[in-house]
Amino acid sequence: MSASALAEASLPDAPEVLRRLLALIDTLRHPQDLTTDRVAQFTGFAMKPFSEKPTNDAYQIFQPLTDKWRYLYIWGLNSATRLPDLGLTFVETDKHSTRRPSKADICQFDAVQFHDAVLTMGYRHVGNTRRESAAKQYRRGLVEVDIGIVGESSEGLEKISHGCIKRVSIGFLENERLTVSQ
Repeated sequence: MSASALAEASLPDAPEVLRRLLALIDTLRHPQDLTTDRVAQFTGFAMKPFSEKPTNDAYQIFQPLTDKWRYLYIWGLNSATRLPDLGLTFVETDKHSTRRPSKADICQFDAVQFHDAVLTMGYRHVGNTRRESAAKQYRRGLVEVDIGIVGESSEGLEKISHGCIKRVSIGFLENERLTVSQ
């Protein structure tokens, strides 16, 4: 097996990417638990600087999933709180195509399964919103998790209503805000 085929064979698929992220989410209690080293430990890939600027305080992992999808992790400090944030986004490889790719490749581990998994970890479902797509928010202690949900495809009601995870954001509440909100 060639080196490139071996590397490709060891790349995780979308369900495995989400399972690894859930394993990390389950360990989070405090901001110091979310470091670039811990993200690398759970994802299996080292985080690289987001830019070459000397003031860079963001890091990324950008990996292929299929010929139509990649995934992007970005770790950085929240500009308001200076606490760590982590985002995962599934990215289409061909943004200029007139046809959107099916989300079946990123939807094998769907929003319902993710919802059930975070509830099992002791997170509370605290809200639903709609930005560019539907979203659900969860909280456990200081940790906030937000998932962006899109339909699998426009090919029939079943696929339109099948909630696929397009993005996951993880952040932290400040201690004072947690005290006030409880």
